[in-house]
Amino acid sequence: MEQQRLWIAVAVAAMAIMVLPFNCLATDYTVGDSAQWNLGVNYNTWASGKTFVVGDKLVFKYTPGTHNALVVNKAAYDSCLTTNPLATHTSGNDSITLDSRGAKYYICGITGHCSAGMKLTITVGAASTSKKNGTAPSPSPARSRTPTVKSPSPSSAGPTAPTVGLPSPSSTPTVGAPSPSSGATPPSVQTPSSSTNGATTASPSYRMGGVLLLGGSLLFAFGSI
Repeated sequence: MEQQRLWIAVAVAAMAIMVLPFNCLATDYTVGDSAQWNLGVNYNTWASGKTFVVGDKLVFKYTPGTHNALVVNKAAYDSCLTTNPLATHTSGNDSITLDSRGAKYYICGITGHCSAGMKLTITVGAASTSKKNGTAPSPSPARSRTPTVKSPSPSSAGPTAPTVGLPSPSSTPTVGAPSPSSGATPPSVQTPSSSTNGATTASPSYRMGGVLLLGGSLLFAFGSI
């Protein structure tokens, strides 16, 4: 149901858009202007210089019962024939919409009034989308487009050479001389005692002395006990 209502709303909106320009440009013409629809007026002179298009309206204003407005064909218009009109209007404020192109003919049906000059013929043109000034709207000139060529920037001329870094002086390894405190005292060496005939004889033992570092040379001192 909701979808059906939506489609109906879309259709109504589309019709309104199509009719809107038509109605906005439509013009209501009071036949005879201030003289209205009466005797003693040349209505073809009144119509000259006016441009009628589809959608415009003709309004026949008169005193009801004194006149009327009949829509007729060319033959009835030429001979002021009031029988069998295409349409008859008698309200005194008759609004007739011009709904098609071509020649239109109107006369007053009261006896003797048509021959006295109460008759009107106009030519209706196609509906216009611009103000009715007798000329068609001129098309807008086409714009020429010139392609723009961008020159490459200096940074895009070629690849940038890689930067090779040199090692810093601080990266050179430093070799330090061993400190005097790093010297180790050689272990003592003892010789096993030898036994002769079951007797134990003590062998002289030697103990390695301290290590002395002088002028970059190692001097070992040995002593005995």
